[in-house]
Amino acid sequence: MLFGKPRIRDVVTLAFESTDIRYLSTRGGRVEKWGSRPLPPGLIAEGMITNTLEMGKIIDELLTSEELERKRVITSLCGLRSIPRLLTLPKLQASLLQEAISREARKEMPISLESLYLSWQVMPGLREEEQRIYLLGVPRDLVDAQVQALEAAGITPFVMDLKPLALIRAVREIEAVIVCLERDMFDIILVVDYLPAIMRTFSISRENLDDQGRLDRLLHELVQTIRFYNETRPTSPIRPSTSVFVTGKIFNDRAAIDYLKSVLDRPVERPLAPMPCPEDLPVPEYATNFGLALKKV
Repeated sequence: MLFGKPRIRDVVTLAFESTDIRYLSTRGGRVEKWGSRPLPPGLIAEGMITNTLEMGKIIDELLTSEELERKRVITSLCGLRSIPRLLTLPKLQASLLQEAISREARKEMPISLESLYLSWQVMPGLREEEQRIYLLGVPRDLVDAQVQALEAAGITPFVMDLKPLALIRAVREIEAVIVCLERDMFDIILVVDYLPAIMRTFSISRENLDDQGRLDRLLHELVQTIRFYNETRPTSPIRPSTSVFVTGKIFNDRAAIDYLKSVLDRPVERPLAPMPCPEDLPVPEYATNFGLALKKV
């Protein structure tokens, strides 16, 4: 399921970044362990694992050294090249729905469906006679590489989740602007009625930016994204009072948050931990892990 009421269970979550793997395990609705393992440069490029056997060895060593369970491992997928769509269909019998969604997907997706894995969730329609479908296409090569790495680590894949969707779940706001800034990538997500109105993922690995440059690059795209959304929906814009929630390792630094506060004309906040955890856990850095742990399966 993409959305729905969160359900906290005992799980191990793995968030893959180009610099490291971040793990967070829960037990009894509380964070039990968290930490990270650095990755060699280039092992993840443009969000994709480039050497599945090497990554499998690193995952195996991580789970063994930290004594983490392997049965219920939830992992994150990069949002780069993923394609979301919101469809409106007449109410159909379950036996007809899949065919109707596949037909609409072929119209809506800008690339061949053979290169994507599709998932969807049915949501209430705005009118009695219709239903809305949140449709997501994720590149097959991205998913296949992660599956191969997990299998090389002796893990049967349990659940995967797109990173931007995990961040929405971690922030838990009906309307929000969420940004996630890492060394080589950043995400911008506009949330309306708990749903992603816009999801954008950018690779900045080839731009050779320092942290200030990364912040300025994020800021430029953020302003453009909000402006585009508001200009195309003049009757229901993102309100000026809607907060920007900052996540990602770079926002562990208070100075980075203060900088955004000084240049944005809307509130800027760190998200609160959505479940009990130690006070010294850096929530912005592990926001994806929190969202994975809350995924309804």
